[in-house]
Amino acid sequence: APLQAKLDELAALLLAQQAQPAAEPTQQRKLVSLLFMDIAGSTAIAQHMDPEDVREVFDVALKRLAQPVEAHGGHVTRFMGDGFLAVFGAPTAREDDPEQAIRAGLAIIKTANELAPELKNEWHITDFQVRVGINTGLVALGGLTEARDTLMGAAVNLAARLESAAPPGGLLISHATYRHVRGLFDVEPQQPVTAKGFDQPVPVYRVLRLKPRAFRTHTRGVEGVETPMSGREGELKTLQGALLAAIEDGEGQLVTITGDAGVGKSRLLYEFQDWVELLPPPPVRFFESRGRQEAQGLPYGLLRGMFEFRFQIQDDDPAEVARQKLVDGLMAVFGSDQEGELRAHILGQLLGFDFSLSPHLKGVLGDPEQLRNRGRSYLREFFESISSQAPVLVFLEDIHWADDSSLDTFSWLAERLSRLRMLVVCAARPTLFERRPYWGEGLAYHRRVDLEPLSRRESRQLVTEIFRLADHLPDELRDLVVEGAEGNPFYLEELVKMLVEDGVIVKGGEAWQVHPERLAQVEVPPTLAGVLQA
Repeated sequence: APLQAKLDELAALLLAQQAQPAAEPTQQRKLVSLLFMDIAGSTAIAQHMDPEDVREVFDVALKRLAQPVEAHGGHVTRFMGDGFLAVFGAPTAREDDPEQAIRAGLAIIKTANELAPELKNEWHITDFQVRVGINTGLVALGGLTEARDTLMGAAVNLAARLESAAPPGGLLISHATYRHVRGLFDVEPQQPVTAKGFDQPVPVYRVLRLKPRAFRTHTRGVEGVETPMSGREGELKTLQGALLAAIEDGEGQLVTITGDAGVGKSRLLYEFQDWVELLPPPPVRFFESRGRQEAQGLPYGLLRGMFEFRFQIQDDDPAEVARQKLVDGLMAVFGSDQEGELRAHILGQLLGFDFSLSPHLKGVLGDPEQLRNRGRSYLREFFESISSQAPVLVFLEDIHWADDSSLDTFSWLAERLSRLRMLVVCAARPTLFERRPYWGEGLAYHRRVDLEPLSRRESRQLVTEIFRLADHLPDELRDLVVEGAEGNPFYLEELVKMLVEDGVIVKGGEAWQVHPERLAQVEVPPTLAGVLQA
């Protein structure tokens, strides 16, 4: 009887809960990159096939074509018969979402080309190609009628329009996406396209390929405005002094720059490189690499990227071509004899290039410890040799995502830097020190530079610079941007872009006009949580 009474009580409580109206789904506005893909000529393909066979072909193809999306940090929100929609930046945003979306798009096209011979042999499909369109903009996530993956807004319409306008085997991006990746890809301007929700035709670009690796860091910012670096003069002098110590005194240096996402690490490196390029001879030899979240488990991935940059090894180079570029670059330092080739092959194997068929690796392949020790030794010899000819500058960005084997190797190398004309600059978020609490400790030539958020005065100066084209900068607008950005330069610039998207700021000719009636309606979430989560 007591148990039955308890059951009756619980049942009454359940019925009362079910009678209450469901909580209203929340809707969130967010800056994302959208990728639409469809199979070109799908109607023609389906005309001569059994419906069940069509479904099987498309299911298999779409599953394969969606794999690059996941590999580059996005996810497919909706499959649509002969295509899909994918999003980069939701639920979690990253600083390079537009870049990763384009990399995924190029990989999708490459996957389609690989699929074509298989489909021709098995299903007699003679022309299998895809179209891809990518746009970056604000969307509304979720809502009253559909699931949390629902994406709504003009940005979605434009991405779909770009996909339909792309040629078979082609990738089109909007100008909004192009702003974020300028300098990273080879592109061709196309005829502007019209899209629902846009009053004027939208400039678009066809992406051809990833550019050969270039040293110059692509910068963020508000289009049409070149702003000076603000509040980082002392940190810049630290980097300048470290390089001069390496060049003039022959003392190797290691500098670690830390700060939250968007606080200005890349901009500081950009300004430092500009200063380096104006130095008198001898010229500095540059190396660069970047940690990637998706490659964190790839052994020696960060170290490998440094040599890929230096020797212009591209992601789409065939394995044989990549190996030859590496060997040519290393043997230019080690020498062109058998001993130089041995060093190149062993170091190349350590870096992840496949030299397993080389006779120089007999007895080493089955002994990982010997391969590591000899590879590290040749790495040290390489930098000793080139730094004796010219100063060496190494930039390692986002090392909080770097693989452990690369970090171990750089720590080992840093202990041997003292007599080399070499400066290694690492940039990382503070999470690096959760993995490596003792990073750089005990090294007399290591310096840690912590980038703090800009002060209110520095933030106001930066806002004033951004709005120097405006006839008048209302105090309300300046204060809105300063308060919303909370000292983060990247958030500050993104907030300005949001205000342009919302029509609060209208750019015309050389002047920017602010609409006070729209400005009064803007509410800025803390740290722009509704716009960007990085």
